[in-house]
Amino acid sequence: MLHLNSPEGPSTSAVGSPENIVWKVLIFDKFGQDIISSIMRVNDLRENGITVHMLLSQDRSPLPDVPAVYFVEPTSENIKKICEDLNRNLYDSYYINFCSTIPRPILEEFATKTITDNTSEMVNQVYDQYLNFICTNPNVFSLNQPQTFVHLNNPTATESLIDETIDKTVNALFSVIVTMGVIPIIRCPRGNASEIVANKLDSKLRDHVMNSRTNLFSDNSNANLQRPVLILLDRSMDLTPMLSHSWTYEALVHDVLSMNLNRITIEANETVKRRSYDLDNKDFFWSKNASSPFPQVAEDIDAELNKYKKDAAEITGASGVSSLEDVGNIDMSSNTKLLKSAINALPELTARKATLDMHMNIATALLNEIKDRQLDNFFQIEESITRQNKNTLLETIRDPEKKNPEDKMRLFLIYYLSTVDEISKEDMEAYENALSEAGCDIEPLHYIKSVRALMRMTSMISSPPQPQTGFSQNDLFRGFSSIGNKLSDRLKEGGLGGGFENLLSGVKNLLPTRRELVVSKIVSDIMTPPQNETSKASDYLYFDPKVSKNSRSPRQHKVTFQEAIVFVVGGGNYVEYQNLQELAAVSYI
Repeated sequence: MLHLNSPEGPSTSAVGSPENIVWKVLIFDKFGQDIISSIMRVNDLRENGITVHMLLSQDRSPLPDVPAVYFVEPTSENIKKICEDLNRNLYDSYYINFCSTIPRPILEEFATKTITDNTSEMVNQVYDQYLNFICTNPNVFSLNQPQTFVHLNNPTATESLIDETIDKTVNALFSVIVTMGVIPIIRCPRGNASEIVANKLDSKLRDHVMNSRTNLFSDNSNANLQRPVLILLDRSMDLTPMLSHSWTYEALVHDVLSMNLNRITIEANETVKRRSYDLDNKDFFWSKNASSPFPQVAEDIDAELNKYKKDAAEITGASGVSSLEDVGNIDMSSNTKLLKSAINALPELTARKATLDMHMNIATALLNEIKDRQLDNFFQIEESITRQNKNTLLETIRDPEKKNPEDKMRLFLIYYLSTVDEISKEDMEAYENALSEAGCDIEPLHYIKSVRALMRMTSMISSPPQPQTGFSQNDLFRGFSSIGNKLSDRLKEGGLGGGFENLLSGVKNLLPTRRELVVSKIVSDIMTPPQNETSKASDYLYFDPKVSKNSRSPRQHKVTFQEAIVFVVGGGNYVEYQNLQELAAVSYI
């Protein structure tokens, strides 16, 4: 798209030779901006010939000799803005790209307006890009529809709002499948929003395959042998992971700090200003540690810093200077090849130091939040939530040291959803009074009561397996507060000094054991159906958009798959994503 939809993509001769690049302007709306900003930074845009990028809604000055690439949603409002740009003759030529399929009435409106204004010849291209979804990393996508769960579960939601939400979800999933280039098998549970989405998506894919003159899917004969399965699930199947306090790096950052579209924001306080950091695919530390438990991340920061100091010392020693800042000032004519290689290594070292500095600052902010909110204590209790008694829960809810009411409500909701036994009326009143006195909003509890009642009716509640460990978790978390104090002190001093490994000695072996969440169990059962036990997905619906609705495979529920796309209608989270990644690593899928 950024190379004017050339089928060859960027010219290989253009790499490293700016004179061959066609320089362009990129115009997007807010949705287009979100899609691009999640995967590309300003430098990436510049490498692809984008000199200026602006919002469609902004007032823009004319650049008459420059082509403009538009990337917007297909709405009447955006069409009007584009036509205004055409009338004002802002750019040399116009390449219009819509995030999703443009409805025929809006396309006709665009055509009629440009013909009336005599500007149609200025429009070089109009493309449907099928990109109305967001990728935050190569294995994760989001439809960027944050209110979906509310719209689909709010009793006061109108029929039109629910239909609109379903249709947006179906269209975005269609775009994901088009981008993958292969039509999957679809599996979903019965009787909820995911079934509606699956039915509509199946019909949309089938209509496209049967009726479209231009098939968007590669006609590869081998594709039938290796087709993936799209598993559509409903968020209400398991709300606990959405409420739980996590302990891995990525999930902690998303929960405790502000992380949106791969940008982490640390809010200002008495000691630091508000700061933002961008994650990208070149961040070696994030790629390695995103799914690691937090104490292990802190340990790895120290190891990487020591490695950096060692490499920097080798360069400064070979160059005969006292610091890396002086390496660039060396007289190259009087030095050896060793010096040249040292200078060539300098950009990589500088980038590595910037990455480590960023993660040290993020780790400091996380540690401060962990200490202030006693998140380690909440995590410890939630790990053995079904073994907690009334006194422990009330003591935690009433604890004045735990200052965040939301944390207390989350803890109780997890207990309420996880316990098999019915809570007595007297106990529930005691819990509700304690939560109210702690400043909690009781409305979420009222909703969860109705969810639990529905879950009991459908027999979905079962006692989760408890981790079998040979240690006391109290030993881990009793020592963590002192670890946090020492680590934050070291971070504030400007780095993690020697001996830090002693602070975390033994913690690695004391981390909670892995457990299979509901979503992972369902995915496992669909990809490799169990032979001698009841599958959690035995009654799941089966759709194959490539065959007629009347034909049914007698062994459709026993088919195994090598690849899966898992989508939760209403939103997933990083805890479930990491659990699925662990499943993939163990099962080689």
